[in-house]
Amino acid sequence: MKLPEHGLSKDAIHQKWNEYTINDMNWKDGKFFGYVYYPGDEYYSVIKEAYAKFSATNALNPSTFPSLKRMENEIVSIAANLLHGDENTCGSLTSGGTESIFMSVKTAKDWAKKNIKSKTPELLISESAHPAFCKAADYMDIHYQLIKLDNEYKTDIADLKSKVSANTIMIVGSAPQYPQGMIDPIEEMAEIAYNTGCLMHVDACVGGFLLPFLKMNGVDLPDFDFSVKGVTSMSADVHKYGYAAKGASVVLYKNNDLRKSQFYVKTDWSGGVYGSPSFLGTRGGGPIAAAWTTLNVIGLDGYTRIAKEVYAEVQKIKRVIKEEIPDVYILGEPKTTLFAIASDSLDVFELADELAILGWTINRQQNPMSLHIILNAIHIGKGDLFINDLKSAIAITKKFSVNKLKNNLQIGAVKGLKKILNDKQFSSLTKKFAGGENPDNKKKSCDVRNDERTFWQWFFRRTGTRLSG
Repeated sequence: MKLPEHGLSKDAIHQKWNEYTINDMNWKDGKFFGYVYYPGDEYYSVIKEAYAKFSATNALNPSTFPSLKRMENEIVSIAANLLHGDENTCGSLTSGGTESIFMSVKTAKDWAKKNIKSKTPELLISESAHPAFCKAADYMDIHYQLIKLDNEYKTDIADLKSKVSANTIMIVGSAPQYPQGMIDPIEEMAEIAYNTGCLMHVDACVGGFLLPFLKMNGVDLPDFDFSVKGVTSMSADVHKYGYAAKGASVVLYKNNDLRKSQFYVKTDWSGGVYGSPSFLGTRGGGPIAAAWTTLNVIGLDGYTRIAKEVYAEVQKIKRVIKEEIPDVYILGEPKTTLFAIASDSLDVFELADELAILGWTINRQQNPMSLHIILNAIHIGKGDLFINDLKSAIAITKKFSVNKLKNNLQIGAVKGLKKILNDKQFSSLTKKFAGGENPDNKKKSCDVRNDERTFWQWFFRRTGTRLSG
């Protein structure tokens, strides 16, 4: 791909957009879970205006664009107020949950240098916490231990107590965690952190702009935020249930002394003093203005209404699954607007395939195998559609077919071969079917199930073995 010799016309650009997006998820139909959080065209028209108006601006130097500084401060203040912070609570706007999480880990590392005398400082992270915590720890060379989950898919307090030590610099919990939608026992975890003398971070990237409004609607939820003694920092994505344009999250701290550990300052650079409150240097004004606009155009009444209506759709789906669809069940007892379904009688990944044929984009999960369901404003009124398509997909998945039998036999056989052959033999064999030994040495990109099926297609051709049907 080379730069075009002459700039394309607006019509040509539009045509390219249409060509490039032909295989993208058709998210406006609402037949998806995750990826996009959309408050509706009426709200989003002004949100887009804000993004475009400030798209060329840069929040790197707050004195250059004081408008962005003011917007950021007000976003942080609104988030702190929702999450029961006090006059000392402060924070920063980031580009997303991952950056917010990175900042919390960086803060814990620098805080520990001053406050904890340990040669091996470590984080204690729930197994269900977002992988960005492990990613940040690996990037910054910080040791961490994973805390097991109990039978309800919440952080196991007994395991946490067994692992906390003088080396612990921060404990991480979620409200809610993503895989099963469970809210960790934040009060118990924060008490352990407080008594240990370490930090406690609550990852509310999913729930920060959802749980407060569910509580306002009377949903019985445990305390999870700065109202809990021992919670020292939080992360909350404005671009999830805050419905802002992508690129907006908030990281909050109990006080300014903690936030100082997040900053990076270089005073002796020849280009002048360089300072950055978060990971990024240049920060586009578009996401900041869009986030500010979103919070103000939707408002308290809008968020409360949306949360109520989304929650009603979720309750409808969960009720039908429990009462009318015995082939699948919900993992744990999630109380918000996301949950996972599993099955003891069906291959849920095949079920996802059938749902995909009906137009649904649904995430597959492991340990245990399950399908992830998370609703937002765009799904209001779509509950019945999903229920009907889920029932249809289950009926198709349950039907016996020779192709399914053959695929299952193939997968079972390849698993057996894995036990018989050593790694070198099995690797050599799989290269033959995956294309690793072709003249161009081009290996096809396949998932495990496709690899296994492709292998047996090759095996049957080479040996003359056939499965009839």
